[in-house]
Amino acid sequence: MPATLARWHGFGNTEGDTRVEQEAPMRLMLAVDPNEHAEELVTNAIRWAETMGRARLDLVYVDEHAYNAYLVQDPAVRTVLDREWDKVRDQLHQRLDKLLLAVPEPLRGKVEVRAGRPADEIVEAGKERDLVLIATHGRRGLTHALLGSVAERVVRLATVPVMVLRWPVGSDTP
Repeated sequence: MPATLARWHGFGNTEGDTRVEQEAPMRLMLAVDPNEHAEELVTNAIRWAETMGRARLDLVYVDEHAYNAYLVQDPAVRTVLDREWDKVRDQLHQRLDKLLLAVPEPLRGKVEVRAGRPADEIVEAGKERDLVLIATHGRRGLTHALLGSVAERVVRLATVPVMVLRWPVGSDTP
């Protein structure tokens, strides 16, 4: 179903009369970690955006450092961690920009970097989109119980549709 047709049927973020086609393209959001198989996930998301017809694909990354930094009480240690994280953050932003350039121009949206707990921030960012795409490792058992699942939490809490993408096959990430 083309992206604009989905809006006719009341899906996505609509205002007023949903029987009238809206001109704006469907806004898709891929929650992405630029360190973990991001190229494969972006390629998969591009395929879905192309399937939707008129669509824009935004990439969203959630930086947990600021959220977790409060756990470090020693000011000297925290200063060193913050300085090192600034270097890592610069590399992550460069990688996100590169990933966005891999999205074909007609589909290319924007990169958004948020700070906080990943599931909560993804759900919040998703409120501005029509569809959230997120990958899952497919963990089960004790690993799932201990680490939880960001994707599972997003599916439960999101106010817009969520499409869960399977983690790339052959991934050595646990």
